[in-house]
Amino acid sequence: MTKGNSFPLPVLGGGSQGNLDVDSIWKLKYGVATTTEDTPLRMRVICDDPDLKQRIDSGDMEIKAHWDCSSTFSSGYLDLTLIQPHQDGATYESSIDQRMIFHDVIVSVFVVACRDIKDFRWSRQHADYGEATFDVRAGDLLSVPLQFTFRPGKLYDPLDPPVGSIFNIVPDNKLRKGIRIDLSGNQIEVFCEKNLFANLQHCGSPKLQLTAVVLPALIDAISYLKENEGPDGDLSPEWCGTLNKLIDAAKLKDKRPLETAQKLLQCPIDGFLAQYTEMNQVSEQ
Repeated sequence: MTKGNSFPLPVLGGGSQGNLDVDSIWKLKYGVATTTEDTPLRMRVICDDPDLKQRIDSGDMEIKAHWDCSSTFSSGYLDLTLIQPHQDGATYESSIDQRMIFHDVIVSVFVVACRDIKDFRWSRQHADYGEATFDVRAGDLLSVPLQFTFRPGKLYDPLDPPVGSIFNIVPDNKLRKGIRIDLSGNQIEVFCEKNLFANLQHCGSPKLQLTAVVLPALIDAISYLKENEGPDGDLSPEWCGTLNKLIDAAKLKDKRPLETAQKLLQCPIDGFLAQYTEMNQVSEQ
């Protein structure tokens, strides 16, 4: 990806010494979370430029995001999913596989031309440009990249399995309703009624899956630990050691099972309700 502060044409957020190339807002807010297999990102692009919105809608321009991790020598473009449009921009979601990143990760968000645009001019471009127009080529940057750096709170570690790795969720054709839990094996076996299992697979909401299946199973498992743990802290099923490490690391040893489970899963009920509300807002527009 090209980076720099000098462009052959006026760009969003460009200019020097406070003189904007284009008199429009160009800002970014972001949030980073952590799950078992990836690092979800949410980016709120704030821009009130009427030309950008029109050109994005017509397919002439696109919001892109690129990530780079120097620790793993990995980089790539994010697959952005539009979650919610706004009057002054839009909110996007994406994620990065945790195995690809470590320590500091730099994300750049920018506007790029999707195809050639002849005689282009911004309606809000600086007066110094007058009525000048520009021939934009496909791939040209049309904004200064907005960058942020984050350090992922990695849950993925082959030598120290995360919460998700201690669960094995499978369908059970004999089960008539709900779920059944077996704590006797190396993993916590969660058996789902077959239609429930199919619906959870296709719902597209990890938060719903955590709330409906993993949360009650984890509460049951934590209760089992509290009731059966001996003075040396050891229990025979392999998942017990992993779960104990996670509880100790989060300083939740003295908390009740429900509170412990919610904190280990990062409050999945709140996350699901927020996601559900956003999805309804988008569908109503």
